[in-house]
Amino acid sequence: MLRWRPLALGMASSLLFVAVGEAQQAKSPRVATAEPLPAVAPAVAPAPAPQDPLGIALQQKLTAPAKARADEGQARDRAALVGFYAARIYAPIWVTTSGFNAKATAVIAEFGKADDWGLAATDFPPPVIVAAAGDAPSPDALANAELELSLAALKYARYARGGRIIDPATQLSSYLDRKPQLLEPKDVIEKIAAAGEADAYLRGLNPQHPEFEKLRQKYLEMRNATAAAQVVMLPPGKVLAPGKSDPQVPLLRQRLKVALADGADPNLYDDVLKAAVVAYQTEQGTRPDGYVGNATRALLNDVEELGPEKLIANMEEWRWMPEDRGDLYVTVNIPEFTLRIVKSGAVIHTERVITGLVDKQTPVFSETMKSIAFQPRWNVPNSIKVNELYPSLARGGTSFHRQGLRLSRNGRDVDPESVDWGSTDIRTYDVYQPPGASNVLGELKFNFPNKHTVYMHDTNARQLFEQPSRPFSHGCMRVREPRRMAEILLNEDKGWDAAKIADLIANGPPNNEVPIDRKIGVHVTYFTAWVDEQGALQTARDVYGHERRISQALSGQWAQIAKGPNHLAPVRAPEPVYSGGFGSVGDFISQALGGF
Repeated sequence: MLRWRPLALGMASSLLFVAVGEAQQAKSPRVATAEPLPAVAPAVAPAPAPQDPLGIALQQKLTAPAKARADEGQARDRAALVGFYAARIYAPIWVTTSGFNAKATAVIAEFGKADDWGLAATDFPPPVIVAAAGDAPSPDALANAELELSLAALKYARYARGGRIIDPATQLSSYLDRKPQLLEPKDVIEKIAAAGEADAYLRGLNPQHPEFEKLRQKYLEMRNATAAAQVVMLPPGKVLAPGKSDPQVPLLRQRLKVALADGADPNLYDDVLKAAVVAYQTEQGTRPDGYVGNATRALLNDVEELGPEKLIANMEEWRWMPEDRGDLYVTVNIPEFTLRIVKSGAVIHTERVITGLVDKQTPVFSETMKSIAFQPRWNVPNSIKVNELYPSLARGGTSFHRQGLRLSRNGRDVDPESVDWGSTDIRTYDVYQPPGASNVLGELKFNFPNKHTVYMHDTNARQLFEQPSRPFSHGCMRVREPRRMAEILLNEDKGWDAAKIADLIANGPPNNEVPIDRKIGVHVTYFTAWVDEQGALQTARDVYGHERRISQALSGQWAQIAKGPNHLAPVRAPEPVYSGGFGSVGDFISQALGGF
């Protein structure tokens, strides 16, 4: 049972009030920005003076100097209340002369249900109207309660929209390129005042994505069940093989919730249990052979992924997602190593992908597909030129041409062996790989311009798609069957069929970029928990640590968050490389670029 503790009324005077000069301007954009408030706001025209004692008390509290330091969100909320109450001549929305009205009672009850939405009810302690026994509340007590409840409602609105972590890219990791779309507090408080059911309005500010609601329902089921404690663990042991008997088979049966037939041998690994193991292995992306060896055993024992905190962290990420993902979009879920094409809310194509290494992560962001390049040219980015290609060249690597790389400056090719790399900044040269069978981008490249300079593409290293965990690239996303993806997208965009795609690949010009006219969203996500189409909760490993960072932030452990380097920082000039044992550009290509 969720409980809340009344807030001492004395806290109000230390939390609420700002000078009239801090009031926001009359016109504000609908979505809040992260820009700091101006030091001195434009003067606000004097509001009509209230005549009743409660209105006078509200005016006094709102025009008194602030007595407590507030964060930016709180400051915006309080500033919005100044203008809001002045415009209504300080008429309250929550209280009457005898106490809270029905709207206030409903909203306070909604605060108590905040945990049901992945928030924390303790963040919204309800105010208490203090009055002596038998006496009506004083105007001062009513004014304090009115303002406290307004601030709590605005705080709920911020948190429901994802405002607990205001800027994930700077607070958690530069790879989390998302930001909650916060509403202007002025708009929120006005809608609350006008709403017949203010509690329903506030509740509706939580994500409306179907995926969020499915995950929320699983969270509600799990929250009080201590699910992790109920998971059966498989201790170390030999491989469990279908058709064989083993003392651990009953544990495996319990772990996968497979019933034992009447009279059957409990230690026998039968066909029914094998089918359950194969289904589990398929879901986890490992080889579905039915044998429970070290890899499958580790997946089955990964109970830390099953706690409610994991679901709360993933629910928080949904608060940062675009409200409208579009009618047709491509989504990649990094921890799942899976791409989906979605049309009108239904998945029409699913595919395996390879994503970035832990130290060269695929960023989390949304953009729009602009073009598809057939037989693309690969332009080597500065980060790879400086950090991986230059050291080999400076040490005497000589297989530049054999690997299909070209060097140019001002549009003219340059022989890399003619350059004194010990005194040259490689960033001043263009390094590229022309189209061809050895090109690391393969036949197709899907462009959705972004500040991270990543994209989706084909690959000439297809064997890695068979691995269950696939963080092998330099940040871009490699697609197992890019032709099929191109067929679907270009059929939706231009009505082209598979034969047209095959002809462009085989006979079209190199580096042929076909523009996309239809709006096709691209959403690169990081969900380690989701509900599949069959209604089952699925989980994935926290490969980049984003889930952990989110959980730490939500629990206030900001100092413990390992943000890592800013991957968007400018690439510095390479350090001089002198003689010594050297590898070749060939080593670099085969070991590193094969994973681009």
